[in-house]
Amino acid sequence: MLKRSFKRRHGFTIFDLIVAIAIIVGFAALVVVGIQKARESSRLMNCTNNLKQIGLGCHNYADTFKQFPTGTLDREPDPTAPPTYDSWGWSALILPQIEQLNVYDALGVTKRSLVAAIEEAEGNPRIAGILQADLTAYRCPSDTTGTLPSCRVASFNGVSGQCPPEPVRAFHTGSFRASTSNYLGNAGLFDAQVRANNGVIYAQSRISFASMIDGTSQTFLVGERSEYGAAGTWVGTSGVRGSSITLTAGTDDSGNPLGTVGTPPNFRDQNSKEYNPWGGFSSMHPGGTQFCLGDGSVRFVTSKIDFSLDTIGPDPTNSYAGDASFDVTPSPGQYGKLGVYQRLGIRNDGQGDVDY
Repeated sequence: MLKRSFKRRHGFTIFDLIVAIAIIVGFAALVVVGIQKARESSRLMNCTNNLKQIGLGCHNYADTFKQFPTGTLDREPDPTAPPTYDSWGWSALILPQIEQLNVYDALGVTKRSLVAAIEEAEGNPRIAGILQADLTAYRCPSDTTGTLPSCRVASFNGVSGQCPPEPVRAFHTGSFRASTSNYLGNAGLFDAQVRANNGVIYAQSRISFASMIDGTSQTFLVGERSEYGAAGTWVGTSGVRGSSITLTAGTDDSGNPLGTVGTPPNFRDQNSKEYNPWGGFSSMHPGGTQFCLGDGSVRFVTSKIDFSLDTIGPDPTNSYAGDASFDVTPSPGQYGKLGVYQRLGIRNDGQGDVDY
């Protein structure tokens, strides 16, 4: 009689199951990371295209008016006149060049003051809607900035920030919240509210291609600012001559379409006593920030780029009472050393080619 041999069959043990689950989870994590990277790559490309279109718009504007758009345009250009606090921004001036002529015409950009447009919005929902509309041309897809800015409490130079109270008059120029923008003009090395700067797009600027003596490919034209940096606004500003009043009612620079290279890129310390956390350029892209240069090209600038300001002197005066230096571009000589980042933000430092 034949004897049948039986072998014991082993099923999956708990250990085998754990290993299998770990492999599946690891694979899923890799897939998720890959999807996230692909999405960010797509968003980065869209942001690049936005900046290229803005650069092209600025070039077309310069071809027409023989200068790049002024950073902020006072309704009263007389430098000895009292401050008006309300100015159309460069990004409003180039609306016709980026296929937004209908917005430009509806607001009456340059045909009336910004304050007049805001005052009309009080009784005209259509104008209010335009001022607070989400313009995708000025929004980075990677950023988390809302269509309307929120009040961001912070402190700067040891002074605690405070959210302003709800305004009695909702459309007062000092409290009206215009829609946000992630793309700011490069004002240069000094505070964005200074009307004597060394960038390309600053308050009352009149900069031509010839004025960029360092070369258009070596000078920032427009850069990004993220939500954590307070972003900005495309329509214009309140207080380009030093007033703390802002359209966005939260931080001094969130109501400003301008940024400076006097603050490190992607700077996040809101309690800093050394740098203005709201005044620079930043992004939500991993590792750096994108800039459109004077030649219209777009470059990704790493957060580790050389930044140096050894000796910081006072910013040039932005007094309006007949100061002869009011509209004179200052020299960066008051700074002991300039980093690569600063040199790219200055149009006339005479340093020539910069590797970065």
